[in-house]
Amino acid sequence: MLLNGFVLMFLSSCVAESKLGAVSSPTSPQYGKFFSVEELHREFALAPESAEKVKLWLQKSGATNINHDGNRVRFTATVANAKTMLDTDFKFYTNGELMQLRTDAYSVPDDLASHIDFISPTIYIGRLGKKQVTPPAADQMLLQDLANPGTPCNQSCETTISIPLPANKSESFDVLSPKCLQELYNTKDYNPDPKYGSNIASGNFLNQSASYSDLAQFEQMFNLPRQNFTVLALINGGVDNQDPASETDGEANLDVQNIVSIASGLPVYSYITGGIAPFVPNLMEPNQSYNQNEPYLEFYEYLLAQPEDKVPWVITNSYADDENTVPERYARRVCAQIGMLGLRGRTILGSSGDGGVGEICRANDGDNLKEGTPEFTPMFPSSCPYITSVGGTQSVGPEVAWNFSAGGFSNLFPVAWYQREAVDSYLNNQIDQHAKEYYTENDYVNFSGRGFPDVAAHSFYPDYVTIVRGTAYPNGGTSASSPIVAGIIALLNDARFRANRPAMGFLNPWLYSRDVVDALTDITSGGSLGCLGYNVQTNVPGTEGAVIPFASFNATAGWDPVTGLGTLNFARMKKLALRDSV
Repeated sequence: MLLNGFVLMFLSSCVAESKLGAVSSPTSPQYGKFFSVEELHREFALAPESAEKVKLWLQKSGATNINHDGNRVRFTATVANAKTMLDTDFKFYTNGELMQLRTDAYSVPDDLASHIDFISPTIYIGRLGKKQVTPPAADQMLLQDLANPGTPCNQSCETTISIPLPANKSESFDVLSPKCLQELYNTKDYNPDPKYGSNIASGNFLNQSASYSDLAQFEQMFNLPRQNFTVLALINGGVDNQDPASETDGEANLDVQNIVSIASGLPVYSYITGGIAPFVPNLMEPNQSYNQNEPYLEFYEYLLAQPEDKVPWVITNSYADDENTVPERYARRVCAQIGMLGLRGRTILGSSGDGGVGEICRANDGDNLKEGTPEFTPMFPSSCPYITSVGGTQSVGPEVAWNFSAGGFSNLFPVAWYQREAVDSYLNNQIDQHAKEYYTENDYVNFSGRGFPDVAAHSFYPDYVTIVRGTAYPNGGTSASSPIVAGIIALLNDARFRANRPAMGFLNPWLYSRDVVDALTDITSGGSLGCLGYNVQTNVPGTEGAVIPFASFNATAGWDPVTGLGTLNFARMKKLALRDSV
């Protein structure tokens, strides 16, 4: 049996924040002067001796098809050779569907340790069940949604449809229609033109594939212009499953259907990445058979290797993992990859998560899971400072913070340079100082960490509708929020491209600038909960997570760790995006 893999080398320098800030900050003379693939390779070029040492090691170990490409070296090896080369053993693991060969640990010679950052794939199992941010549309969830309708939209855009609950198929619920969504975020009078080059993509993991037929039905239901999406690539063994009987399309369908709700007319793309990532077990995922951390490394590594015209300008991911289940080296590498895509002018967005301040709420060393110190649980990749993290709101008249919009402060990445003033203002002026003292004295929160989310959009109450296998279901969560914000950014790119301006690129330095903050809709009511001792997405007790009394954050004036800076107003932001400086 053969394994196709690659060795990721240590970057010759970290992602240079000064360079990323220069091309991403509107006041900089370098704003919008993004790096090409070739320039990025030169900037982060490997020391020649590093590549040669790794290639020689691979050759001596019996690997074949060795190819040095940028800061990685590709190879092919037999399982027997890989076992010797990595000083490990490969075993068959099952996820209940298929049995796959993989290893969960490896080592390299000491003289190569300073040259090698990561070897992949060493941990892989395909055809996994889904683990998106939003819970599946189970009957219990549907009934719960019906009991919490929130504030309806204006009568002009309210839509009521029927959903097939087994107990009563005539039940109906109020849904946030695309028309209402466009009014809410002030995009209704803007018509993008695809000839100018703006586009948008969603990243799909864990065996998720969007359905062409479901999108067509969604467009027909809401009288949207007919358009389809294109699967740009199947990465790392990903599979595009269009079988109507498949149950692996709920999350992917939510992404594409929400994108066309807000940015209809622009090209929509999809990536499907197979496999899973390394992880540190916790109470919800106590061993490798439960592991469903997304293979971000393979996804972003693929994007970085593509030429300019093959990478969409805006990419949204509706998946999130507890930060303390992601190995530190892996998280830092993925975050660096996201930063390098920012240097290439791409906007990467991600859902902040649907667990409020946390679910397990215990520190995690991967061993004594039940004894971990109580603490809030930040989410990855939202905790990466180079991604735009999207939280959630509920209601629409006005919007308020959604109770389980994930947010907080990273335990891995420090506060980002562009948000320091906003976060300091929150910590000094907005958070209840008694709560801050209580959280600090008990080490529940690392207030010096990267704060997230950055912005927010509607999540629940009224719900979104998603067509799944021909049936309309209520849906929501920050999985719904991220593609909405991504669609708005794609519209801003369209406006900028028409004016011969570069793409928005890495968004956060622009978002946190004073004039843009004033153009956003600040969410100052509601707050987030969490650390309740059970999984808030499924209401499943017995995880033995920590119960932290009063664990919560409030939405406040300015930035807060529930809704970030607030929600987007496209018309106001477009004026700023077309100015020479902010």
